Amino acid sequence: MPIVMPVVVSQAAGANQAHRDLEEKLVTRLMLDEAADVRLIGPMQQLQGNSTDQVMLERITSDFILLGWHAPEESLRNLQALGIAARRAAHAGDRNPPLRSCRGVYFIDLTKLKSIDDAIAQIKACSANRANKTVQIGLSAPGPKKAAPPVTPSSPPTSQPAPPAAESPSTAERYVALGRNDHHDEPHDAVDDAMESLIDELDQMDL
Repeated sequence: MPIVMPVVVSQAAGANQAHRDLEEKLVTRLMLDEAADVRLIGPMQQLQGNSTDQVMLERITSDFILLGWHAPEESLRNLQALGIAARRAAHAGDRNPPLRSCRGVYFIDLTKLKSIDDAIAQIKACSANRANKTVQIGLSAPGPKKAAPPVTPSSPPTSQPAPPAAESPSTAERYVALGRNDHHDEPHDAVDDAMESLIDELDQMDL
């Protein structure tokens, strides 16, 4: 896993050649093999305000890893003496730091490491821890799903029988109606009676 944080290596005070060799090998491996963003500064307790090393540390605005030859508490005091706000970030080599609300520094005490491989392993563990926290912060918790509005089943349209069409009278019924003679129910008038009597008389005369 790539190292995603800046790495600062603070040199040991004095002319201890063994310390110098370890520092050089560590910086070279971080730069060439791990492609890390690594910076080398002088001994923490000897840094002065407005020095190049102090300005470089101030320009690191994110969390970073600091390897030095002191315990985390002393390294933190040295940073604060330079006016650099920082807090101890918890990791395998510094499990119980006090909680503070500023950028985190992963302090690694070089006096407790057995080899360069051990130092690289701790650096990668700190970087992985920082990357996991960034992912967790970036992922927002899914909000509660809105309940879908209840679906009211639509009532099927009531099928009402169409009113029966008015039946038209059949042809026979129309003929009967037209040919019906209701005059036999009406009384004959006087003219009709006279005509019938005249016809009867003419018939008798012919006889």
